[in-house]
Amino acid sequence: MQHKYGTVEDLLKDESFINYCLRTNEQDVHYWESYIAANPAKKALIEEAVLEYRLLFSALAQADMEEQLGNLKQKMAGSDEAPVIDLNRTVPTHNRLYRRFGSMAVAALAVVAIGLYLLWKTQSTSPPRFHSTQYVCKPGERKSFQFPDGTQVILNAGSEITLNEDYATKTREVFLKGEAFFEVQHNAAVPFIVHTPSMDVKALGTAFNVKSYNDEQKTEAVLVRGLVEVTLKKDNNRKLLLHPDEKVLWKEPKQDNEAGAAATAADNRQEQALITPVKKSDNGEVKEIAWVQNNLTFEDEAFEEIAYQLNRWYNVNIRFESNDIRLYHFTATFKKEKIDQVLNILKTSKKFNYRFEDEQHIVIYK
Repeated sequence: MQHKYGTVEDLLKDESFINYCLRTNEQDVHYWESYIAANPAKKALIEEAVLEYRLLFSALAQADMEEQLGNLKQKMAGSDEAPVIDLNRTVPTHNRLYRRFGSMAVAALAVVAIGLYLLWKTQSTSPPRFHSTQYVCKPGERKSFQFPDGTQVILNAGSEITLNEDYATKTREVFLKGEAFFEVQHNAAVPFIVHTPSMDVKALGTAFNVKSYNDEQKTEAVLVRGLVEVTLKKDNNRKLLLHPDEKVLWKEPKQDNEAGAAATAADNRQEQALITPVKKSDNGEVKEIAWVQNNLTFEDEAFEEIAYQLNRWYNVNIRFESNDIRLYHFTATFKKEKIDQVLNILKTSKKFNYRFEDEQHIVIYK
């Protein structure tokens, strides 16, 4: 029979799709892998449905599993009373999903619960484990997500986040390339940790921003609310405590081939990881997190540093024809301007010009 899947709801109503998410039925797994290969236009929809299913499953995993399994066993033994899934006992994820799917969300949760029961009957009491989940934001994009534990995330352009496979059950560890703003759901028993190549940021329940792009020689964390512990992985795992409205910046050490550099190594490490108060504008805006509100803000930054941000923000590639232009400094805030408007505004204060080689390649010259 030819199936038509036009929405996430259509997929989550399909029992074979649930089996595909659980990875417990080889025939269903093969069917859906073949379906994706034959219908590449549906790949994004299926990935969204898999993510929604995992959110549903994670919400269920937060409930009292023994009570749910007891209800299911009682029903299978012939009880007249239907098992009750208490929507109010789970994480806030439920409310958003229930509003979206209505009664279908309850039906999907029931399917998941039955699948878990059968798995418990034949194998063990442990819920199935998923492979790591990845969130990607291409250059020129900014996206918001909700993790399975209710943590809210805004991902900046040219960034990606990977969740460990036990996320929201045993641990809450994420791996960041790029920049993201986190509103962490409080859970004192399971700390939330953001891993980057240079530092790890650990929090219990807080709001903070982490920036760690591969093409920039620095990593920074800005705390908005709560308390976080920063571990400097490239400085003998030195730990720092960050308080609200504080920022820690790690700069990669400059290569120095001269003898005697070791004598000042300790001082250099301290300079590479300074904790400083954040600067706020007259309206209370913090420059480092202005992007969350779709604002692009620079404060006395070098043109070379600004170019990195413009490249990601507008999905372009800026090239400088002379090195001295790279050192120009600018202070400005942009909201919805196009890239050519941004460059025209910047050139009013410094002498430079630009040309488009094509839609994405821009050359800055005198």
